[in-house]
Amino acid sequence: MDNQKKSKKRRNYEPDFKAEIIKMLISGKKVSEISETFGIAENLLYRWKTLSTMKAKVKVSESESSGKASVEIAKLKAEIERLKTDREILKKALGLLSSSD
Repeated sequence: MDNQKKSKKRRNYEPDFKAEIIKMLISGKKVSEISETFGIAENLLYRWKTLSTMKAKVKVSESESSGKASVEIAKLKAEIERLKTDREILKKALGLLSSSD
């Protein structure tokens, strides 16, 4: 008896093909229709859509956080310049007070 399991070869799909399928899913086409038309399991289609949605959310949150970081950096740079100016004023004032003694 041959106890070796027959393994199915995993199908690989091109990223462009997946993107087109995801666009169809997002546009409202029925998963069952797409599954029958292209011969792709429905659970795989749902997985692709979920992963696509998650990636989109991550990109949005990354861009928001980088935007917030840019604003924070600009504020800190302005604060540094203000502190440098204050320090220079204090140095001059100390010099004037020291020389008047």
